[in-house]
Amino acid sequence: MRRVLIALLVLSLMAVIPSLVLAQTGAQPIVRAVLFYSPTCPHCHEVINNFLVPLVEERGSQLQIVGVDITQSAGQALYQAATERFQVPPERQGVPRLVVGDQVLVGSLEIPEQFPAILEAGLAAGGIDWPDIPGLAEAMTAGPSQTQAESTVPAGIAETPAATVEPTEAAQDTPTPASQPSPTPTEVVVQLNGDSLPPQDLGAASLATTEGAGLAAAVLGAMILALLFAAVRTVSARQWMFGNGNPTQLPQARSWLVPVLAILGLGVAAYLAFVEITQTEAVCGPVGQCNTVQSSQYASIAGIPVAVLGLLNYLAILVLWGLQFVSGGRWAGLAARALLALTVVGVLFSIYLTLLELFVIHAVCAWCLSSAIITTALLLVVVANLTRRSPSAQGPNRRQVAHA
Repeated sequence: MRRVLIALLVLSLMAVIPSLVLAQTGAQPIVRAVLFYSPTCPHCHEVINNFLVPLVEERGSQLQIVGVDITQSAGQALYQAATERFQVPPERQGVPRLVVGDQVLVGSLEIPEQFPAILEAGLAAGGIDWPDIPGLAEAMTAGPSQTQAESTVPAGIAETPAATVEPTEAAQDTPTPASQPSPTPTEVVVQLNGDSLPPQDLGAASLATTEGAGLAAAVLGAMILALLFAAVRTVSARQWMFGNGNPTQLPQARSWLVPVLAILGLGVAAYLAFVEITQTEAVCGPVGQCNTVQSSQYASIAGIPVAVLGLLNYLAILVLWGLQFVSGGRWAGLAARALLALTVVGVLFSIYLTLLELFVIHAVCAWCLSSAIITTALLLVVVANLTRRSPSAQGPNRRQVAHA
């Protein structure tokens, strides 16, 4: 009996001692991940500030995340290396991109939704090491002077301030396998935690330094002039547009330019709606601040993205234009006048949005300006059609009056 008790005691000690040793040495499962971000990407900072940093602070040394600035040449090289290593398709090539193990999460919706489950599964399985990204080890162990010498801002990308931070206490106390790089942040690779965040550069702080402000001001002036032109033409033509003329001869806007412009606007609005709904980074073109505009508090009204409202506007224009052909008499005239009202509202709303970009957001969206130009062109076409009095609506001419 004594031998049995001794055997049980030995087995119990064999089971408990490894746990005690692991607890004393601090060895515990750790999940390590890499976030690719851009300092000018609002969705990146939304993920960092509102999700990743609180999660790192909650998990402590069990979660290590480093951010890689893709606006620097070394960061862009790591981004491309990760793209090729994990065969990321073109439609998913954007930031924020979180790589954990062999999984790639993209966007400010996908990362918060999927990463917690990956984190729990990784901790339960004994941890997840740094992703196998070619060049990552060298970037994380490189000194700041070496990184600064090798990193230059690529052509076409605005230069942003670099961030050089020291490892956090949790990172220093956490044992790192000899086969993996020490998580020492550099100017390209930054440790994500509450004390050290990537630099945030979401746009200029004044109108004088706002990129594309001159173009936006020119578009704003054109919209105001178009409204004045529409008002003068409408007032001069009010008798046959809204007067006592024959209801079957009300003017109509049947120009083929209306559907062409509406379809162009529909494409712009559809793309911006996709960017806003999927929370992905937009391709901004020559004025690269559309992501700042799209992520601002003014990008939605009552929870509805402004781009979705633009979609509905262009669809309504197409419907009203078509009603002029399928309906006759009074209904065709009413559809034409509703078309005029809709284009006026569209230009007024575009003026409002452009003023916000210039004086409140301090960022200009090239896609938004494109939509404003299309809406203004629609107004001019519709007004020109409706105020061109047809011969049948002009009443008797002088010869007819003389014979009478």
